[in-house]
Amino acid sequence: MKALTIIFLALVGTLVINGPIQSYADPQLDALLKITIQARENLKMNISQINNVPTEITRLFKQGSDETDALSNAIDKKDVGSARQHFLSAMNFFKTTNNKINSLNVTQVNNQQQTEELQLQSEITRIGKIGETLKTIAIMNHVSFDFTQFDQLIQKAKQDLDNDNVSEASKLVEQANRIVTDVHHSITVIANQKNSDRAKDFTAKQIEKLDKMGSTSTQNSMVQAPKVSTMTKTSSNFTSDEVLKDMVTKLKKLAVEGKVDEALKVIKSFKEHQK
Repeated sequence: MKALTIIFLALVGTLVINGPIQSYADPQLDALLKITIQARENLKMNISQINNVPTEITRLFKQGSDETDALSNAIDKKDVGSARQHFLSAMNFFKTTNNKINSLNVTQVNNQQQTEELQLQSEITRIGKIGETLKTIAIMNHVSFDFTQFDQLIQKAKQDLDNDNVSEASKLVEQANRIVTDVHHSITVIANQKNSDRAKDFTAKQIEKLDKMGSTSTQNSMVQAPKVSTMTKTSSNFTSDEVLKDMVTKLKKLAVEGKVDEALKVIKSFKEHQK
């Protein structure tokens, strides 16, 4: 489009400097018409790529197009003077239209950059808050992690953004985001492991407790009178010596197999029936 503008200026300048045209051979007139039509087609293509074309651009382009049609009619009539004026008018309208399009493109680029900066600023704030949250979680879970690099990346990204270095700031944000992902994964793994260890410890203590209950119940049954022993054996299945013994055996087997969740379900069910 810059090359087209240069052609416009050169042609218009040449015609103005040379003064009034006394006569034109048909090939010369045809050449001017071809140049004008080519300019119109180029601008038409550029305008078609614009969303929500401003009214001023549409108006200027139409005026240039009308002058192009008038140029064609003047050439058909061999009216050299009118052809000259219509050519100059058309090229001036097209030149102004082209300048407006270039100005519009610059505005759109600036608006796009401003939007990117706002989005990046929001992203920096978001990641910074996530980082602070992860620091707190890491402390609570006794996870040792060095956040120095993360803090430096966030600080540098803010500085680059303030200096309109959007590209560099974006790269730093990506690096900070990867650190956040890695830290989150590490904390999750450690937290899950600690939860698993606590569950295993709880299960082991419950098995030990139930095992003692079974042993105590067996000893009591041995010293009790037959009548009392009979009454004990006819009580609920969940409190009988045999059921309790079987349950402890099952819990020990689940614990050895690492099926802590299933063991916890069995313990929970037992406690509910004890209420």
